[in-house]
Formats: sequence, C-alpha cells, structure tokens
Amino acid sequence: MPSIPEIHEARVRWVDVFATAPLTGNPLVVVLCEAHPPTAAMQALATEFGLSETVFVASGDPIQLRIFTPTTEIPMAGHPMVGAAWVLRDEGWIPDEATLHTPAGAIGVRAGDHGAHIAPPAPRHVTNVDAAPLAAALGTVAGGAVPVWNAGLTQVMLPVDDPAVLTPNHGALRALGAQDGWDGVSAYRITQVAPGQVRAEVRHFAAPIGIDEDPVTGSAAGALGAALAADHTANGALSLTVRQGHGIGRAGEVTVEVAADSAGPTSLWVGGRVLPVMAGRIA
Repeated sequence: MPSIPEIHEARVRWVDVFATAPLTGNPLVVVLCEAHPPTAAMQALATEFGLSETVFVASGDPIQLRIFTPTTEIPMAGHPMVGAAWVLRDEGWIPDEATLHTPAGAIGVRAGDHGAHIAPPAPRHVTNVDAAPLAAALGTVAGGAVPVWNAGLTQVMLPVDDPAVLTPNHGALRALGAQDGWDGVSAYRITQVAPGQVRAEVRHFAAPIGIDEDPVTGSAAGALGAALAADHTANGALSLTVRQGHGIGRAGEVTVEVAADSAGPTSLWVGGRVLPVMAGRIA
C-alpha cells in the first residue's frame, strides 16, 4: 500500500473537545510527529480530515504545534490547544502544567484526567466594526458598533436576540472578514448574570478561515470573556460559561476565567472537558 508522502508513521489521536457527553463538543485530530512534515502535506491531511482544525505536534524541546483548518494554517486556536494539551499529558509528553509553542507564541497549559485549560495570548481590543452588515449577513438586524477582540484569533462579538434562528450567508461573512480583517464572528446571547458570573449561548461563524460554523470555539469564548470583563468589571474577575453547538448536534461547553483591573483584562484561562474517540497511525 502506498504511504501518504512525508507523513507516514505519524500517530493520530482523535478527541472531542469541550464535550458534554461522548461524541459531542468539537472534534479534533492531533497528529504526533517527530518533526513537522512539509506545510503542503499538513494542509492536505487537514483538508482530508475536514474538521474545523487539525493540530500537528512535533516532539522536542520545546514542543511545537501547528494548526490547520481545511483551507489554511492559523497561528493559534483554542480547541486545538486544549485538545492537544490533554492528549500530550495522556501520552506522557508533558506534565500537568506546561508550555506549548505555536506560531502565535508560547501558550501555558494545565491538563488533567478529564480536560485541559490554556492561557491564550493576552486578550486585546482590536477595533470596532459596524454591526449592520454583519447582522444582515446572519439574517438579523442590529445597529451601532460592535467590538473586535483578539485572544489568539481576531473575532467580532455581536449580541443577538436568539442565535438559534440565524441564517448565515457564509459568502457575505467571508467578504466582510476580508474587508475588515477579522477571522470570525461570535453571535451571542447572555442567558444569566450574577455577580462575577455570566452564562451565554453562542454560535460562531468563521468563513474567512474556512470554517462556516464552528461547533465549539475556545478562542472566541476567551475573546467574549475578555470583552465582557472590559465592559462589566473594574477591579475583579469574571467567570463565563459558553454553551455552543447545541443547534448542530455537537453540544459543548467552554469555561472562561478572566482577571481584570481598571485597565481591562489582565489574565485569561479557557478550557473544558476532553473525551477520547480513537487512536491510530497514518499509513
């Protein structure tokens, strides 16, 4: 049998990240390599898997990660980092607390038996964009300006009345992302607020990077937590729980912990449950 050029002998772990039960959350393939294959080979395999992201991990000191959607490489993303952290601890490659390296920089991780958390790059408010064309592309109506935050990827935070009824035009979203320089848009509804605690329902659309609708999105959950902390806390902390993926049969839950002071968010942790699905080897 002919092998896949440049990738044969790599091992594969398939897991569900931010899962609420078996076969929920956001599926992820983690490819374990001695060294990264050529970029074209990694992209071809990520396209073959067809998941929102596939992460390639090269052993060594430091451990290096590269992440691919079905159409492009991205510098960092939440669910691949959370899933990879859990897999690497399970494989004995890292201890419970470690640092993993990506094109976006060094990422702190904490992993346990049932899940993992990551500290994304320092969250920052990038700009504001007009809500009206975004809402129109999602089949709803909104006005004014909405914030764009970066917690690894550049994401728009758009409040909506009900994420479940949105009818996204992915071509229009792709064009808007290219025009305004963002990777995805989180359409969210706050469902519960208590002192220091928020719950939200979210749908996330990332056509600009080849993901029409992401099942459950760690980097966007982190960006939403940072945005809400900047709006609602002065000197304190915010705990956010994001529910996502229920409408597309991939129910997931992300936990976000944000520390903030009067200048805005100072630290961010994003994580959730990880469940194994299968393991194998690339032919």
